[in-house]
Amino acid sequence: MRIVFATDIHHAFKAVGYLLDNTNADLYLICGDLVSRSFSTYKKAWSFTEAAEALSREREKSCALTQLQDGLIRKAERILESETDTDIRRSAECYLDFSKKAESYLINSYSRLESIISARPGKKVYVLPGNYDMDLQKTALKNRDLHKKSFEIEDIRISGYGSAAVMTPGLPEHLKVHYDEDDLVGFLQSSQPRIIVLHQPAYGFLDSIACYGCTGSNALRRYLDDTRGIIVLSGHNHESWGIINAQGSCFINPSNFGNAANSGRLRPGGYFLDLCLTGAEVHRATIKRLERGRPYSIYEARKEGDGFSNLVLDEKRYAGAGGKIPEIRHIPPIKELLRIKEFFLTHQSADTDKLVGKLREIYRDIEKDGMEVAFDLLGSVSFGMAEAHSDLDLVVYMRSRDCVLDEEDTCGVPRPLRAVFEAFRQKGIETEVCDSIDIERVMEAIMREDSEDGQLQRFIFYRSVCRPVNLRLIKKAENLLLSREAFRREVEESLKDYLEILVSSVRHVQSFDKYRSRLTERGIEIPADIEGAIRNYLRRSPL
Repeated sequence: MRIVFATDIHHAFKAVGYLLDNTNADLYLICGDLVSRSFSTYKKAWSFTEAAEALSREREKSCALTQLQDGLIRKAERILESETDTDIRRSAECYLDFSKKAESYLINSYSRLESIISARPGKKVYVLPGNYDMDLQKTALKNRDLHKKSFEIEDIRISGYGSAAVMTPGLPEHLKVHYDEDDLVGFLQSSQPRIIVLHQPAYGFLDSIACYGCTGSNALRRYLDDTRGIIVLSGHNHESWGIINAQGSCFINPSNFGNAANSGRLRPGGYFLDLCLTGAEVHRATIKRLERGRPYSIYEARKEGDGFSNLVLDEKRYAGAGGKIPEIRHIPPIKELLRIKEFFLTHQSADTDKLVGKLREIYRDIEKDGMEVAFDLLGSVSFGMAEAHSDLDLVVYMRSRDCVLDEEDTCGVPRPLRAVFEAFRQKGIETEVCDSIDIERVMEAIMREDSEDGQLQRFIFYRSVCRPVNLRLIKKAENLLLSREAFRREVEESLKDYLEILVSSVRHVQSFDKYRSRLTERGIEIPADIEGAIRNYLRRSPL
């Protein structure tokens, strides 16, 4: 079963539509904070906050226990019934007026979200409120509301509990979803779920805030300490994201889906979880980011034996989310090439998109036959400059365990490579396989730090300059290599002579002329600094 979990939506309702359109899952969990505010303008929010503070001060002055226990709504009503002070009455009237405006604004917001979800009737979607949300039972989302509810899908019981034990500025207190730790634990004890969907995390698991430390629920932590085999999905703490396997349970916070203001700066959103289950067990958990409607895989935990292997799949986006990656120091020619390549990729052609899409289809089809392959792309596809008639040059990565020879195959071609050739033939793609690499042999060479291993040398070169398809197969070896940066740098330095030969070749120079002319034909001007970088890289003098 496949579950997509997005939390802290923060009014990014249009992006929710893109998420539903560009992913396939058996279940979608769209969780709070669904909204980021209770008013349409900041001016209204400030006016409401001022009125709420004035009423709070009046409530604190009260000597009557019943009035101390009153909510601000009841306090405002009491003031209008008996108070003669003009300023106090004005604050009460303002509070009541803006409370109605807030409720109306929130109800309209949830109606917009419901219209986006219901426009995609093939998607099974539940929602959960956060501390910025009102009671969803009073909104258009009531039939999707998972707060204090449970359901089963494919014999897996899922329970939800929303909101958080925090004060939420700008939200009328009578609208907020009540959060009670004892109630939460009692609910979980009675429902006995396999998957718990929360807004506020458990204490000590993905709950830290800079300068404050851990902020999660202590009661929930005690419950989980006594319970094993639970999958806990939470949000609330945007920067404390990740995948943790501890105490026999799996804790996941994919970070905020909508943009968020954290510590005086904007934290971009788009993050969500793609969770694959085998039975009731986690097979793979991938944190992804939606950018311009397209999902990108960033970080993954995959079941291996009794534990999990963790892979950073996209270093740049991982660092952008706040993750720490080892510093990679490429030799100058490769550093220059990567800078040039990044520019061309910002203008990727539609034909490149189509070719890369076909390659993704191919490796996924081969996976269904129990084998794994990945590709590194060379030439115009690697730079995003492919056209319909472009040749497809690539490197194929395989696992030695899959490379069983067929007794009828007199040429001795490994099964994964034969599957690749057959897939290209069926799709009518003209391809030149320039090399094939055994990933398991590469990993063994890295462990030995064998700088003379030919496959390892080629792997380091390809990974420095090429464009990958199916990072999952490649990344385990690459991450192992990055943990030995000095050794990786040593091998890369030894490849300088080969790179000099490549750069000076007529074909390589012609390729850059071709890429530039294709951009010019599309009316795209190449900046002077990129032209200079290309000349420097190719060791050419200015014309």
